[in-house]
Amino acid sequence: MQENPISIELGETNISIERPFTISVILKNSETRPTITFPDIKGFTKRGRETSVTTNLLNGKSIVSQIITQNYLANKTGQYELPAFTLTIDETSIRSEGATITVRAATTPPGSATAQSSSTAPQSQSISVPGPAFLSLSTSKNAVYVGEGFTVKLALFVAETYPFELSFYELEQQLQQLLKKLRPTNCWEENAGIAEVQSQPVTLNGKRFTEYRIYQATFFPLNKQPIQFPTAALQMVRFKPAATPGGKRIKEIVPFASKPLSIAVRALPPHPLNDRVPVGQYRLFDYVSRRNPAVGQSVQYDLRIDGEGNIASLPAPNLPQHAGLDIFPPEESTSINRSGGTVRGYKRFRYLLVPRQNGVFPLKKLFQFIYFDPQRNRYDTLYATQRIQVGGISTTAEDTVQVSLPGSIYTGIEKISSTNQPLNPQELIRIVANVLIMVMILGTIYLLWKK
Repeated sequence: MQENPISIELGETNISIERPFTISVILKNSETRPTITFPDIKGFTKRGRETSVTTNLLNGKSIVSQIITQNYLANKTGQYELPAFTLTIDETSIRSEGATITVRAATTPPGSATAQSSSTAPQSQSISVPGPAFLSLSTSKNAVYVGEGFTVKLALFVAETYPFELSFYELEQQLQQLLKKLRPTNCWEENAGIAEVQSQPVTLNGKRFTEYRIYQATFFPLNKQPIQFPTAALQMVRFKPAATPGGKRIKEIVPFASKPLSIAVRALPPHPLNDRVPVGQYRLFDYVSRRNPAVGQSVQYDLRIDGEGNIASLPAPNLPQHAGLDIFPPEESTSINRSGGTVRGYKRFRYLLVPRQNGVFPLKKLFQFIYFDPQRNRYDTLYATQRIQVGGISTTAEDTVQVSLPGSIYTGIEKISSTNQPLNPQELIRIVANVLIMVMILGTIYLLWKK
């Protein structure tokens, strides 16, 4: 039976009130982002949508899968019923049996960092409040390094005291034209994928507003050219009360405009590789399928870079040549989560290693990942942690195969002699088996001759 490429996954059903309940749609082998109308849940408010994209390379073909998650925040504690529901996605209907959701009291005091962590808004600069209803284009940072991410958000803010009703007017067509002007040409964009306008209550200058989030994306500058965001303009439909009781409301089109924005871009500090290193905060995890292979026996080596930054463009480590080890080009897979105003995820490189001589191979001398950390304002290097020991020899300084890395502290190559290598255990077993077979054949010939 073929596996369904679309499925629904419900989040944890026993939660504290500050944590969101989630409904996720998993799209396997899908590059297009469909429009999904998630169900309303009585007693909950929709609060932001997240999209996670995973890319795998299979037989040279890129396979893209997506997880689209809708967050819900409970209005108060209690037990709630999520009835069975059906979502129609790309003409495919997927049914969920629903669930019972238990919402407990907050585990942390209101206003603490944990209690506020469910917000998906970026850490934006202070927003000026020009009036009871206004369009705002805000950014998480005013200055960045080349390659450092910053998040831009376009939202309409409407005060609780605003006397008129507003509704969006041809939003999709307006947004298409607007984004052509807003998107910087010298940046890599990671779009948060807002498929429908998200609303949430906020407080600005002590006054209550409803924020209607229209667009959000994280940008990574490709060069040090300053980034200019022009004025964003949006037309809305506004309804005024009728002039006389029982009369028709007055409908009119009103424009809203944001202030322009400018982002300063700094060059990275001097470094031999400053035009090629990734920028962000990263960690390295690695794994080998076998630690003690024989000569010619393949080893699978997985190297994964996790962190926050431009995950999609992370390069594979630049490997030096090594006489004792064949290293084949890696298969790559990527997982990206664009939520909370940041881009997080991992990129995995899966190598095939084939040793050609006995020795100890410390992979940290081959696999190194250099990056620039903008928070610490410094370059850093991540090293592989694994090593393989070929031929069963002891791990001593004399046996260790040294590797030459251009531009690194490992400048020499020390070769070990292959003339006095210890006997391979597999070879010893083969010799013993051949001797036993010869003895059996000779014994059989002797018995036949005696008869």
